[in-house]
Amino acid sequence: MEKEEELVDMDEKGNTIQKEKQESNKTLSLNSKIFMFVLILIIAFFGILYIFRTFKRKSQIELIIANNYDEMSLRAADIITDLIKKNPNANLGLATGSTPLGLYKELIKRNAKKEISFSNIKTYNLDEYCGIPQNHEKSYFSFMKNNLFNYIDINPNNTHIPKAEGDIKINIQNYEKMLEKNKLNLQLLGVGRNGHIGFNEPGTDFNLGVHDVQLAEKTIQDNARFFENDINKVPKRAITMGIKNILDADTIILMANGTKKAEAIKNMMSGVVDKNIPVSALNIHKGKVYVIVDKEAANKL
Repeated sequence: MEKEEELVDMDEKGNTIQKEKQESNKTLSLNSKIFMFVLILIIAFFGILYIFRTFKRKSQIELIIANNYDEMSLRAADIITDLIKKNPNANLGLATGSTPLGLYKELIKRNAKKEISFSNIKTYNLDEYCGIPQNHEKSYFSFMKNNLFNYIDINPNNTHIPKAEGDIKINIQNYEKMLEKNKLNLQLLGVGRNGHIGFNEPGTDFNLGVHDVQLAEKTIQDNARFFENDINKVPKRAITMGIKNILDADTIILMANGTKKAEAIKNMMSGVVDKNIPVSALNIHKGKVYVIVDKEAANKL
């Protein structure tokens, strides 16, 4: 009888152990399923978040392909005109070079017709050459006076261009403080063949504010046309808004024309974000970006 009782006890213990193992396996299986479910939820969440952010970013960039330079200038003028009508006290970030000349001529015409007024507008230019006086015929100070400011009803005290004479470090600090106090409602940009915006050359940190820069050889070559095609006359340094300052603007207009700009536009519109392509920073801008190009600049899209 004792042996039979022992066998019964052993059988019950075995069954108990077997049941415990089964329960343990069930628990492990349940935990595994819960873990996998949670993992799938996390992956799905970040996947949806990535898609949302990508869609949101791309939806902020509007590509406008004009038939020619004149139409490109008119389209940019329409955007700025609408802004000034809605906000007569707007802060405009302006650019120099050959690209915005047609735009400036159109704004002058509209101002003369009293369609828009610059009387309460403040402007802040992207950059200025170092090494030449402010009143030099090729300075950006002179460029803006001769191509826009002298022909519109703007208060000269409301026009601002980086000072490249005297203490450069103090000038940089002062311009940075000015931009911090006066948020830009719109920033106008051109783009260089190497993708530079302002004088932010390839390799520039996107978090950099106003700074002085050594101009790239390609930029010096491109700007020689403004200095009698003599590279030796082109300044080698400049003060420029940083990419951070540009991205702080509510709205950005990027203008480009000609086949020489096609590669830069293709790189920017591909969605790539690369510090070696400064214009690609516009892909992370949180506001509206208008990319206005002629057919030649769009021929690689």
